[in-house]
Amino acid sequence: MRLTSELFRGAAPYYARYMIPFPEDFFRSLVRVCRLSDSSRALDLGAGTGQIGIPLARSIANVLSVDPSEEMIREGKRAAERLGVKNIEFLVSRSEDLDEPKSSFDIAAIANSFQYMDRGIVLAKLAKILKPDGCVAIISRKLKESEPREWYDAMLCDIKEFWGGRFPTGPEAFGPVQTVSSREVLCDSDFRELTKLRHYYEHEWNIDHLLGYLYATSVAAPGTLGPRFDEFTTRIRRLLLSYSPSGVFMERGHITTLLGYRP
Repeated sequence: MRLTSELFRGAAPYYARYMIPFPEDFFRSLVRVCRLSDSSRALDLGAGTGQIGIPLARSIANVLSVDPSEEMIREGKRAAERLGVKNIEFLVSRSEDLDEPKSSFDIAAIANSFQYMDRGIVLAKLAKILKPDGCVAIISRKLKESEPREWYDAMLCDIKEFWGGRFPTGPEAFGPVQTVSSREVLCDSDFRELTKLRHYYEHEWNIDHLLGYLYATSVAAPGTLGPRFDEFTTRIRRLLLSYSPSGVFMERGHITTLLGYRP
């Protein structure tokens, strides 16, 4: 069984640079619907390099961003400093091991990382950490269409083939595959009163940025690829050029936010 931080060895610089940013209207909606203000405190779990915490900090009092990877936290601190965001703290910790803070939080945001956690333990811990009217925000991104057509699925299939027919890492690499949805887990917790938000996103890639994005994931992080880094890069570049000789790709989809409140 592998620790989550081990799945992303060497990924942090790529994660900070190449992950698709969340749109401004996403943060405006989150602040409005969750009734956050300049006195609110937020907890950002599985924070990566601060893609949620840093933009959110501009609208509230302060943010605590938590991630088990020292590399991710280091990059997050650099990003916050570069952007002049001073009301954010970073902590290296598993979400399951988080100590109860001196002051409670108004919101706990978990973006694209809930599947890597022991979700029941995390939600039970949040029941002690969040204010009575606080909420849990489970955020995920899902691609709906791409141009040229089918390039994204072809890329994933080729990566799987590169690894001999199965992805080398992912949730199944360090624990059981999740068979229960986030909605069901929330419904079985203190945060069973649910609201759903959806935001459209559109992103244009070039090949170098797409490769950078792949290096930010568990299936192609430098620590995962090891001596096969150049082989992987050459193979994926060749595949992508076969779909778009111009090297330009479009991705469109939705960001889904599941908000859980106490009844």
